[in-house]
Amino acid sequence: MEWQLETIIDSVEDAIVSVDEAYTLVFLNAAAKRVFGCAPATAGQPASRFPALAEAIKQLKLGELHLSNDTATATRRLQIAASAGQDAVPMEAVVSCANANGKRVFTAVIRDISLQQQMEKALYEARKTQAIGALAGGVAHDFNNILTAVISQIDLALTAPEFPASLRDNLIYAQTSARRGAELVSKLQVFSAQGKPAFAPLDLSEVIEQVVFMLRRSMEAKIALQSLPPSTKPWLVKADSNQIMQALMNLGLNARDSMPKGGKLGFELANVTFDAGTSLTPPRQAGEFVRLTISDTGHGMSPDTLSRIFEPYFSTKDASRGPGLGLSITSATIAEHGGWMEVESREGSGTKFHVFLPRDSEPATAPRQVPVADPKSTEGRERLLVVDDEELVRMVIKAVLSYRGYQVSDAEDGQDAVEKYRAASPPFDLVLMDMHMPRLNGHDAIMRIREINPKVKAVLLSGGLQDGASDSATSLPGVAFLHKPFENQDLVRLVRELLDLKT
Repeated sequence: MEWQLETIIDSVEDAIVSVDEAYTLVFLNAAAKRVFGCAPATAGQPASRFPALAEAIKQLKLGELHLSNDTATATRRLQIAASAGQDAVPMEAVVSCANANGKRVFTAVIRDISLQQQMEKALYEARKTQAIGALAGGVAHDFNNILTAVISQIDLALTAPEFPASLRDNLIYAQTSARRGAELVSKLQVFSAQGKPAFAPLDLSEVIEQVVFMLRRSMEAKIALQSLPPSTKPWLVKADSNQIMQALMNLGLNARDSMPKGGKLGFELANVTFDAGTSLTPPRQAGEFVRLTISDTGHGMSPDTLSRIFEPYFSTKDASRGPGLGLSITSATIAEHGGWMEVESREGSGTKFHVFLPRDSEPATAPRQVPVADPKSTEGRERLLVVDDEELVRMVIKAVLSYRGYQVSDAEDGQDAVEKYRAASPPFDLVLMDMHMPRLNGHDAIMRIREINPKVKAVLLSGGLQDGASDSATSLPGVAFLHKPFENQDLVRLVRELLDLKT
Protein backbone atom coordinates (compact mmCIF):
# COMPACT_ATOMS: atom_id res chain seq x y z
CA MET A 1 0.00 0.00 0.00
CA GLU A 2 1.42 3.42 -0.96
CA TRP A 3 1.09 5.91 1.88
CA GLN A 4 0.33 9.60 1.23
CA LEU A 5 3.11 11.27 3.30
CA GLU A 6 1.62 14.76 3.03
CA THR A 7 -1.78 13.51 4.22
CA ILE A 8 -0.15 11.88 7.26
CA ILE A 9 1.78 15.03 8.17
CA ASP A 10 -1.36 17.15 7.72
CA SER A 11 -3.03 15.03 10.42
CA VAL A 12 -0.49 16.26 13.00
CA GLU A 13 -1.90 18.98 15.29
CA ASP A 14 1.47 20.73 15.67
CA ALA A 15 2.40 23.27 13.01
CA ILE A 16 5.31 22.13 10.81
CA VAL A 17 7.15 24.73 8.70
CA SER A 18 10.22 24.31 6.47
CA VAL A 19 12.09 27.20 4.83
CA ASP A 20 15.40 27.52 2.99
CA GLU A 21 18.23 29.96 3.66
CA ALA A 22 16.40 32.72 1.77
CA TYR A 23 13.31 32.12 3.95
CA THR A 24 11.38 30.71 1.01
CA LEU A 25 8.68 28.21 1.94
CA VAL A 26 9.65 24.60 1.37
CA PHE A 27 6.74 22.97 3.20
CA LEU A 28 3.80 23.84 5.47
CA ASN A 29 1.37 21.32 6.88
CA ALA A 30 -2.34 22.08 7.35
CA ALA A 31 -1.89 23.04 11.01
CA ALA A 32 0.78 25.63 10.11
CA LYS A 33 -1.49 27.21 7.51
CA ARG A 34 -4.28 27.40 10.07
CA VAL A 35 -2.15 28.71 12.96
CA PHE A 36 -0.45 31.45 10.93
CA GLY A 37 -3.47 32.41 8.84
CA CYS A 38 -1.83 31.60 5.52
CA ALA A 39 -4.07 28.94 4.01
CA PRO A 40 -3.14 29.78 0.37
CA ALA A 41 0.60 29.43 1.11
CA THR A 42 2.45 26.95 -1.09
CA ALA A 43 6.04 25.86 -1.52
CA GLY A 44 8.19 28.36 -3.36
CA GLN A 45 6.54 31.47 -1.95
CA PRO A 46 8.50 33.89 0.28
CA ALA A 47 7.53 33.70 3.97
CA SER A 48 7.46 37.52 4.10
CA ARG A 49 4.10 37.45 2.25
CA PHE A 50 2.47 36.17 5.44
CA PRO A 51 3.03 38.54 8.43
CA ALA A 52 2.35 36.08 11.29
CA LEU A 53 4.56 33.41 9.72
CA ALA A 54 7.30 35.96 8.96
CA GLU A 55 7.21 37.10 12.62
CA ALA A 56 7.48 33.50 13.79
CA ILE A 57 10.50 32.87 11.57
CA LYS A 58 12.09 36.07 12.90
CA GLN A 59 11.65 34.89 16.51
CA LEU A 60 13.06 31.45 15.62
CA LYS A 61 16.50 33.10 15.08
CA LEU A 62 17.43 30.59 12.41
CA GLY A 63 20.75 32.31 11.75
CA GLU A 64 22.00 31.22 15.15
CA LEU A 65 21.65 27.54 14.21
CA HIS A 66 24.89 25.95 13.02
CA LEU A 67 25.34 22.59 11.39
CA SER A 68 27.07 19.91 13.42
CA ASN A 69 27.30 16.43 11.91
CA ASP A 70 24.88 17.54 9.20
CA THR A 71 22.09 18.48 11.67
CA ALA A 72 21.42 21.08 14.38
CA THR A 73 18.45 21.55 16.73
CA ALA A 74 17.25 24.15 19.23
CA THR A 75 14.15 25.01 21.26
CA ARG A 76 12.60 28.45 21.04
CA ARG A 77 9.73 30.22 22.85
CA LEU A 78 7.54 32.46 20.64
CA GLN A 79 4.72 34.98 21.03
CA ILE A 80 2.62 35.02 17.85
CA ALA A 81 -0.65 36.73 16.89
CA ALA A 82 -2.33 34.99 13.92
CA SER A 83 -3.74 38.29 12.67
CA ALA A 84 -3.77 42.00 13.54
CA GLY A 85 -5.84 42.83 16.61
CA GLN A 86 -5.60 39.36 18.12
CA ASP A 87 -3.73 38.63 21.35
CA ALA A 88 -0.33 36.99 21.00
CA VAL A 89 -0.34 33.26 21.77
CA PRO A 90 2.63 31.61 23.54
CA MET A 91 4.20 28.87 21.43
CA GLU A 92 7.17 26.54 21.69
CA ALA A 93 9.17 25.44 18.66
CA VAL A 94 11.73 22.71 18.14
CA VAL A 95 13.71 23.89 15.15
CA SER A 96 16.27 21.85 13.23
CA CYS A 97 18.68 22.58 10.44
CA ALA A 98 19.69 19.98 7.85
CA ASN A 99 21.87 19.97 4.74
CA ALA A 100 19.80 19.09 1.67
CA ASN A 101 21.55 19.06 -1.74
CA GLY A 102 24.23 21.43 -0.46
CA LYS A 103 21.73 23.94 0.96
CA ARG A 104 20.54 24.51 4.52
CA VAL A 105 16.87 23.80 5.19
CA PHE A 106 15.27 24.83 8.48
CA THR A 107 12.28 22.92 9.86
CA ALA A 108 10.29 24.04 12.91
CA VAL A 109 7.69 22.00 14.78
CA ILE A 110 5.57 24.60 16.61
CA ARG A 111 3.08 23.94 19.41
CA ASP A 112 0.58 26.20 21.20
CA ILE A 113 1.57 26.08 24.90
CA SER A 114 -1.01 28.53 26.28
CA LEU A 115 -2.91 25.75 28.11
CA GLN A 116 0.35 24.33 29.43
CA GLN A 117 1.37 27.72 30.79
CA GLN A 118 -2.05 28.16 32.42
CA MET A 119 -1.65 24.79 34.10
CA GLU A 120 1.87 25.68 35.25
CA LYS A 121 0.57 28.95 36.67
CA ALA A 122 -2.30 27.15 38.39
CA LEU A 123 0.16 24.66 39.90
CA TYR A 124 2.36 27.52 41.08
CA GLU A 125 -0.63 29.27 42.68
CA ALA A 126 -1.70 26.01 44.34
CA ARG A 127 1.76 25.47 45.80
CA LYS A 128 1.90 29.09 46.93
CA THR A 129 -1.48 28.71 48.64
CA GLN A 130 -0.29 25.52 50.30
CA ALA A 131 2.85 27.29 51.54
CA ILE A 132 0.78 30.20 52.86
CA GLY A 133 -1.49 27.72 54.63
CA ALA A 134 1.48 26.01 56.26
CA LEU A 135 2.91 29.38 57.31
CA ALA A 136 -0.47 30.48 58.69
CA GLY A 137 -0.69 27.26 60.69
CA GLY A 138 2.73 27.82 62.25
CA VAL A 139 2.05 31.48 63.04
CA ALA A 140 -1.37 30.59 64.48
CA HIS A 141 0.24 28.00 66.78
CA ASP A 142 2.61 30.64 68.14
CA PHE A 143 -0.18 33.19 68.53
CA ASN A 144 -2.30 30.68 70.41
CA ASN A 145 0.55 30.05 72.85
CA ILE A 146 0.80 33.79 73.46
CA LEU A 147 -2.97 34.17 73.85
CA THR A 148 -3.07 31.19 76.22
CA ALA A 149 -0.69 33.01 78.53
CA VAL A 150 -2.55 36.33 78.21
CA ILE A 151 -6.05 34.93 78.84
CA SER A 152 -4.96 32.67 81.69
CA GLN A 153 -2.88 35.35 83.43
CA ILE A 154 -5.78 37.79 83.26
CA ASP A 155 -8.07 35.14 84.70
CA LEU A 156 -5.61 34.54 87.54
CA ALA A 157 -5.50 38.27 88.25
CA LEU A 158 -9.29 38.56 88.24
CA THR A 159 -9.66 35.71 90.75
CA ALA A 160 -6.93 36.98 93.07
CA PRO A 161 -8.44 38.17 96.42
CA GLU A 162 -6.24 41.28 96.54
CA PHE A 163 -7.15 42.44 93.01
CA PRO A 164 -8.67 45.98 93.15
CA ALA A 165 -12.31 46.10 92.07
CA SER A 166 -11.77 49.47 90.36
CA LEU A 167 -9.64 47.77 87.67
CA ARG A 168 -11.90 44.79 87.11
CA ASP A 169 -13.76 46.25 84.09
CA ASN A 170 -10.48 47.18 82.38
CA LEU A 171 -9.12 43.67 82.76
CA ILE A 172 -12.35 42.03 81.58
CA TYR A 173 -12.22 44.22 78.46
CA ALA A 174 -8.62 43.12 77.83
CA GLN A 175 -9.58 39.47 78.30
CA THR A 176 -12.53 39.84 75.90
CA SER A 177 -10.23 41.36 73.26
CA ALA A 178 -7.78 38.48 73.67
CA ARG A 179 -10.63 35.99 73.21
CA ARG A 180 -11.69 37.76 70.02
CA GLY A 181 -8.13 37.44 68.78
CA ALA A 182 -8.21 33.72 69.58
CA GLU A 183 -11.49 33.36 67.68
CA LEU A 184 -10.02 35.04 64.59
CA VAL A 185 -6.90 32.83 64.69
CA SER A 186 -9.11 29.75 64.99
CA LYS A 187 -11.15 30.70 61.92
CA LEU A 188 -8.01 31.37 59.88
CA GLN A 189 -6.63 28.00 60.94
CA VAL A 190 -9.71 26.20 59.71
CA PHE A 191 -9.65 28.10 56.42
CA SER A 192 -5.97 27.40 55.72
CA ALA A 193 -6.03 23.77 56.90
CA GLN A 194 -4.44 21.25 54.55
CA GLY A 195 -4.94 17.52 54.29
CA LYS A 196 -7.40 14.88 53.16
CA PRO A 197 -11.14 15.63 53.18
CA ALA A 198 -12.85 14.66 56.44
CA PHE A 199 -16.55 14.03 55.76
CA ALA A 200 -18.78 14.38 58.82
CA PRO A 201 -22.30 15.60 59.65
CA LEU A 202 -22.25 19.36 59.18
CA ASP A 203 -24.61 22.24 59.95
CA LEU A 204 -24.18 24.68 57.05
CA SER A 205 -25.43 27.59 59.16
CA GLU A 206 -22.28 27.28 61.28
CA VAL A 207 -20.09 27.36 58.16
CA ILE A 208 -21.92 30.42 56.85
CA GLU A 209 -21.35 32.16 60.18
CA GLN A 210 -17.58 31.63 59.85
CA VAL A 211 -17.52 32.65 56.18
CA VAL A 212 -19.42 35.87 56.92
CA PHE A 213 -17.01 36.55 59.80
CA MET A 214 -14.02 36.41 57.43
CA LEU A 215 -15.70 38.20 54.50
CA ARG A 216 -16.54 41.20 56.69
CA ARG A 217 -12.80 41.72 57.11
CA SER A 218 -12.10 41.62 53.36
CA MET A 219 -14.89 43.90 52.14
CA GLU A 220 -15.37 47.62 52.12
CA ALA A 221 -18.25 49.16 54.06
CA LYS A 222 -20.08 49.99 50.80
CA ILE A 223 -20.99 46.29 50.46
CA ALA A 224 -23.79 45.21 52.81
CA LEU A 225 -23.30 41.61 53.95
CA GLN A 226 -26.37 39.69 55.11
CA SER A 227 -26.97 36.18 56.38
CA LEU A 228 -30.71 35.59 56.27
CA PRO A 229 -32.09 33.23 58.95
CA PRO A 230 -33.70 30.08 57.49
CA SER A 231 -37.46 29.66 57.90
CA THR A 232 -36.90 26.13 59.25
CA LYS A 233 -33.87 24.49 60.83
CA PRO A 234 -31.62 23.34 57.98
CA TRP A 235 -30.90 19.63 57.65
CA LEU A 236 -27.39 18.36 58.27
CA VAL A 237 -25.20 17.45 55.30
CA LYS A 238 -22.23 15.10 55.19
CA ALA A 239 -19.29 17.23 54.16
CA ASP A 240 -15.75 18.40 54.79
CA SER A 241 -16.22 21.71 56.60
CA ASN A 242 -12.93 23.15 55.38
CA GLN A 243 -13.65 22.39 51.70
CA ILE A 244 -17.16 23.81 51.93
CA MET A 245 -15.84 26.91 53.68
CA GLN A 246 -13.28 27.52 50.93
CA ALA A 247 -15.93 27.00 48.24
CA LEU A 248 -18.23 29.56 49.89
CA MET A 249 -15.36 31.99 50.41
CA ASN A 250 -14.57 31.78 46.70
CA LEU A 251 -18.19 32.48 45.76
CA GLY A 252 -18.33 35.35 48.26
CA LEU A 253 -15.14 36.94 46.94
CA ASN A 254 -16.38 36.61 43.34
CA ALA A 255 -19.57 38.38 44.38
CA ARG A 256 -17.54 41.13 46.04
CA ASP A 257 -15.51 41.66 42.86
CA SER A 258 -18.71 42.01 40.82
CA MET A 259 -19.74 45.03 42.94
CA PRO A 260 -16.88 47.54 42.68
CA LYS A 261 -19.28 50.40 43.46
CA GLY A 262 -20.98 48.61 46.33
CA GLY A 263 -24.12 46.55 46.72
CA LYS A 264 -25.61 43.69 48.73
CA LEU A 265 -24.23 40.21 49.30
CA GLY A 266 -26.52 37.65 50.92
CA PHE A 267 -26.38 34.04 52.18
CA GLU A 268 -29.55 32.00 52.59
CA LEU A 269 -30.31 28.38 53.51
CA ALA A 270 -33.38 26.29 52.71
CA ASN A 271 -34.41 22.64 52.76
CA VAL A 272 -35.67 21.43 49.36
CA THR A 273 -37.08 18.16 48.05
CA PHE A 274 -37.18 17.03 44.42
CA ASP A 275 -39.66 14.25 43.66
CA ALA A 276 -38.56 11.34 41.50
CA GLY A 277 -41.84 11.47 39.56
CA THR A 278 -41.28 15.00 38.26
CA SER A 279 -39.19 15.99 35.26
CA LEU A 280 -35.77 16.95 36.57
CA THR A 281 -33.30 18.71 34.30
CA PRO A 282 -29.70 17.59 34.93
CA PRO A 283 -27.78 18.13 37.10
CA ARG A 284 -30.84 18.11 39.39
CA GLN A 285 -31.49 14.84 41.18
CA ALA A 286 -34.41 13.42 43.11
CA GLY A 287 -34.10 13.49 46.88
CA GLU A 288 -33.73 15.79 49.88
CA PHE A 289 -31.15 18.57 49.71
CA VAL A 290 -30.00 21.68 51.55
CA ARG A 291 -29.89 24.64 49.18
CA LEU A 292 -27.41 27.40 49.96
CA THR A 293 -27.92 30.60 47.93
CA ILE A 294 -25.24 33.28 47.53
CA SER A 295 -26.75 36.38 45.90
CA ASP A 296 -25.27 39.71 44.86
CA THR A 297 -26.45 42.91 43.20
CA GLY A 298 -23.44 43.14 40.90
CA HIS A 299 -23.14 43.63 37.15
CA GLY A 300 -24.49 40.16 36.32
CA MET A 301 -23.51 37.94 33.37
CA SER A 302 -24.50 37.51 29.74
CA PRO A 303 -25.95 34.18 28.48
CA ASP A 304 -22.64 33.38 26.77
CA THR A 305 -20.69 33.94 29.99
CA LEU A 306 -23.22 31.88 31.96
CA SER A 307 -22.70 28.94 29.62
CA ARG A 308 -18.93 28.91 30.30
CA ILE A 309 -18.41 30.01 33.92
CA PHE A 310 -17.58 26.50 35.18
CA GLU A 311 -15.00 25.87 32.45
CA PRO A 312 -11.38 25.64 33.69
CA TYR A 313 -9.34 28.76 32.84
CA PHE A 314 -12.40 30.76 31.80
CA SER A 315 -12.56 34.08 33.62
CA THR A 316 -14.29 37.42 33.21
CA LYS A 317 -11.58 39.09 35.28
CA ASP A 318 -8.28 40.59 34.22
CA ALA A 319 -5.60 37.95 33.60
CA SER A 320 -3.56 39.32 36.49
CA ARG A 321 -6.28 38.17 38.93
CA GLY A 322 -5.43 34.51 38.39
CA PRO A 323 -5.87 31.59 35.99
CA GLY A 324 -9.67 31.39 36.22
CA LEU A 325 -9.93 28.15 38.15
CA GLY A 326 -12.01 29.29 41.13
CA LEU A 327 -15.50 28.37 39.94
CA SER A 328 -14.43 25.14 38.25
CA ILE A 329 -12.73 23.99 41.47
CA THR A 330 -15.74 25.08 43.52
CA SER A 331 -18.06 23.15 41.21
CA ALA A 332 -15.83 20.07 41.41
CA THR A 333 -15.78 20.32 45.22
CA ILE A 334 -19.58 20.40 45.40
CA ALA A 335 -19.82 17.49 42.95
CA GLU A 336 -17.39 15.50 45.11
CA HIS A 337 -19.90 15.96 47.95
CA GLY A 338 -22.70 14.49 45.81
CA GLY A 339 -24.25 17.89 45.04
CA TRP A 340 -24.31 20.41 42.21
CA MET A 341 -24.47 24.13 41.50
CA GLU A 342 -26.98 26.25 39.60
CA VAL A 343 -26.70 29.90 38.67
CA GLU A 344 -29.17 32.67 37.81
CA SER A 345 -27.95 35.94 36.35
CA ARG A 346 -28.79 38.75 33.94
CA GLU A 347 -26.60 41.62 32.87
CA GLY A 348 -27.16 44.52 35.21
CA SER A 349 -29.39 42.50 37.57
CA GLY A 350 -26.97 40.63 39.81
CA THR A 351 -26.28 36.93 40.24
CA LYS A 352 -27.48 34.04 42.39
CA PHE A 353 -25.42 30.91 42.90
CA HIS A 354 -27.37 27.96 44.33
CA VAL A 355 -25.36 25.19 45.97
CA PHE A 356 -27.24 21.92 46.54
CA LEU A 357 -25.87 19.35 49.00
CA PRO A 358 -27.64 16.07 49.84
CA ARG A 359 -29.18 15.69 53.26
CA ASP A 360 -27.19 13.47 55.60
CA SER A 361 -29.15 10.29 56.18
CA GLU A 362 -27.10 9.23 59.19
CA PRO A 363 -28.01 10.56 62.65
CA ALA A 364 -25.41 12.87 64.17
CA THR A 365 -23.32 11.21 66.87
CA ALA A 366 -22.77 12.99 70.14
CA PRO A 367 -19.17 14.14 70.72
CA ARG A 368 -17.06 11.98 72.98
CA GLN A 369 -17.29 13.18 76.57
CA VAL A 370 -15.35 12.22 79.65
CA PRO A 371 -17.62 11.23 82.57
CA VAL A 372 -17.63 13.63 85.49
CA ALA A 373 -17.46 12.26 89.04
CA ASP A 374 -17.85 15.54 90.86
CA PRO A 375 -18.69 18.50 88.56
CA LYS A 376 -18.64 20.97 91.48
CA SER A 377 -15.06 20.29 92.48
CA THR A 378 -12.04 21.41 90.49
CA GLU A 379 -9.49 21.14 93.29
CA GLY A 380 -7.12 18.31 94.11
CA ARG A 381 -3.82 17.16 95.57
CA GLU A 382 -2.66 14.84 92.76
CA ARG A 383 0.73 15.04 91.06
CA LEU A 384 0.67 16.54 87.55
CA LEU A 385 3.34 16.89 84.85
CA VAL A 386 3.02 19.91 82.50
CA VAL A 387 4.95 19.56 79.20
CA ASP A 388 5.40 22.48 76.78
CA ASP A 389 8.40 23.93 74.95
CA GLU A 390 7.09 27.46 75.66
CA GLU A 391 8.23 28.43 79.16
CA LEU A 392 5.54 31.09 79.55
CA VAL A 393 2.79 28.55 78.80
CA ARG A 394 4.26 26.10 81.33
CA MET A 395 4.37 28.83 83.98
CA VAL A 396 0.75 29.82 83.39
CA ILE A 397 -0.60 26.25 83.50
CA LYS A 398 1.45 25.51 86.61
CA ALA A 399 0.07 28.64 88.28
CA VAL A 400 -3.54 27.81 87.37
CA LEU A 401 -3.30 24.24 88.66
CA SER A 402 -1.14 24.97 91.69
CA TYR A 403 -3.68 27.59 92.76
CA ARG A 404 -6.21 24.71 93.02
CA GLY A 405 -3.91 22.65 95.21
CA TYR A 406 -2.29 20.29 92.68
CA GLN A 407 1.40 19.33 92.94
CA VAL A 408 2.76 20.41 89.55
CA SER A 409 6.10 19.63 87.89
CA ASP A 410 7.09 20.61 84.35
CA ALA A 411 9.15 19.40 81.37
CA GLU A 412 10.41 21.44 78.43
CA ASP A 413 9.73 18.90 75.64
CA GLY A 414 8.62 15.34 74.97
CA GLN A 415 11.99 13.74 75.62
CA ASP A 416 12.35 15.57 78.92
CA ALA A 417 8.80 14.46 79.83
CA VAL A 418 9.54 10.76 79.19
CA GLU A 419 12.68 10.91 81.33
CA LYS A 420 10.94 12.72 84.20
CA TYR A 421 7.94 10.39 84.08
CA ARG A 422 10.20 7.35 84.22
CA ALA A 423 12.15 8.78 87.19
CA ALA A 424 9.10 10.00 89.14
CA SER A 425 8.31 8.35 92.46
CA PRO A 426 5.47 8.17 93.19
CA PRO A 427 4.28 8.36 89.52
CA PHE A 428 2.41 11.34 88.13
CA ASP A 429 -1.37 11.03 88.16
CA LEU A 430 -1.85 12.97 84.94
CA VAL A 431 0.24 14.50 82.11
CA LEU A 432 -0.62 17.73 80.27
CA MET A 433 1.25 17.49 76.96
CA ASP A 434 1.68 20.01 74.13
CA MET A 435 1.47 18.28 70.74
CA HIS A 436 4.08 20.28 68.80
CA MET A 437 7.55 20.33 70.35
CA PRO A 438 11.17 19.80 69.24
CA ARG A 439 13.13 16.58 69.86
CA LEU A 440 10.01 14.53 70.59
CA ASN A 441 6.45 15.61 69.80
CA GLY A 442 3.51 15.16 72.14
CA HIS A 443 1.97 12.15 70.39
CA ASP A 444 5.20 10.13 70.41
CA ALA A 445 5.98 11.18 73.98
CA ILE A 446 2.56 9.97 75.19
CA MET A 447 3.06 6.66 73.37
CA ARG A 448 6.41 6.16 75.14
CA ILE A 449 4.95 7.11 78.50
CA ARG A 450 2.16 4.57 77.94
CA GLU A 451 4.85 1.93 77.53
CA ILE A 452 5.92 2.84 81.07
CA ASN A 453 2.33 3.06 82.35
CA PRO A 454 -0.43 1.82 79.97
CA LYS A 455 -3.07 3.51 82.13
CA VAL A 456 -1.55 6.99 82.13
CA LYS A 457 -4.10 9.81 81.90
CA ALA A 458 -3.30 12.82 79.74
CA VAL A 459 -4.57 16.10 78.34
CA LEU A 460 -3.17 16.88 74.89
CA LEU A 461 -2.78 20.60 74.22
CA SER A 462 -2.32 22.30 70.85
CA GLY A 463 -2.54 25.74 69.33
CA GLY A 464 -3.15 24.05 65.96
CA LEU A 465 -6.13 22.10 64.69
CA GLN A 466 -6.74 18.60 65.98
CA ASP A 467 -5.12 16.23 63.48
CA GLY A 468 -4.70 12.52 62.88
CA ALA A 469 -2.04 12.13 65.55
CA SER A 470 -4.15 13.75 68.27
CA ASP A 471 -7.23 11.85 67.08
CA SER A 472 -5.44 8.51 67.49
CA ALA A 473 -4.14 9.51 70.92
CA THR A 474 -7.49 10.80 72.22
CA SER A 475 -9.13 7.52 71.18
CA LEU A 476 -7.21 5.93 74.07
CA PRO A 477 -8.99 5.72 77.45
CA GLY A 478 -8.15 8.55 79.82
CA VAL A 479 -6.78 10.86 77.09
CA ALA A 480 -8.52 14.11 76.02
CA PHE A 481 -7.74 17.07 73.75
CA LEU A 482 -7.87 20.78 74.69
CA HIS A 483 -7.33 23.53 72.16
CA LYS A 484 -5.22 26.58 73.00
CA PRO A 485 -6.08 29.20 74.07
CA PHE A 486 -8.47 27.85 76.67
CA GLU A 487 -10.37 29.18 79.63
CA ASN A 488 -8.81 28.32 82.99
CA GLN A 489 -12.11 26.84 84.13
CA ASP A 490 -12.15 24.51 81.10
CA LEU A 491 -8.63 23.36 81.92
CA VAL A 492 -9.18 22.64 85.62
CA ARG A 493 -12.57 21.02 84.93
CA LEU A 494 -11.08 18.66 82.33
CA VAL A 495 -8.16 17.80 84.63
CA ARG A 496 -10.56 16.95 87.45
CA GLU A 497 -12.78 14.87 85.16
CA LEU A 498 -9.88 12.80 83.90
CA LEU A 499 -8.46 12.26 87.38
CA ASP A 500 -11.86 11.04 88.58
CA LEU A 501 -12.35 8.81 85.53
CA LYS A 502 -12.25 5.09 86.31
CA THR A 503 -10.06 3.30 83.74
